[in-house]
Amino acid sequence: MTLREELEALRRHLDKLAAGPDDALMTRYALPRPPTPPGLYWRTRWLASRTLRFLEWVRVKPRYPWPPSLKQAPGGRSSKPLLIWAVGAERDVLRRACGGFAKLHDLRGFAPVLVTDVADFAFFSRLGWLVEYLPRIAGQGEPYDARKAKFLARLYRGAPALPVRAGLEMDTHVKEIRRWVLRGR
Repeated sequence: MTLREELEALRRHLDKLAAGPDDALMTRYALPRPPTPPGLYWRTRWLASRTLRFLEWVRVKPRYPWPPSLKQAPGGRSSKPLLIWAVGAERDVLRRACGGFAKLHDLRGFAPVLVTDVADFAFFSRLGWLVEYLPRIAGQGEPYDARKAKFLARLYRGAPALPVRAGLEMDTHVKEIRRWVLRGR
């Protein structure tokens, strides 16, 4: 399988994961409408909050997405996420791939988000990237890692995604990977 085919296969996989909403999760954690708070100050804040939400809903005010960058990492609040899908990768392979992804430092405006099932947090903290950890937890019902993978696919829908192999082949395919990321798909 070529790198381009693997990039497209990963995009199809993430789109498939993000396709259906998790109704059980949404109904379980649905927030009830809060009552109007007592006191003039709190009522004014409540009214301002409701007004801002309405302006976002009618698209007068822009809605700010989930911030993928960390405070101590380069990039800002307006950085777009760059998803690095490393589920199922071995620890040493993932470390080498992260070294390859670090060579994409010239892509301004992107914040790497590493999705992995490897618990190597000492190494990940030195990268300065946001890490989404998918542990395998046994239990009843749908596995936790599968449910969280669906959630992350919905959360980062539309963000460019790269498989681990892209980090390993950064030296030979850097132009193709850069085009893929800048194109957004």
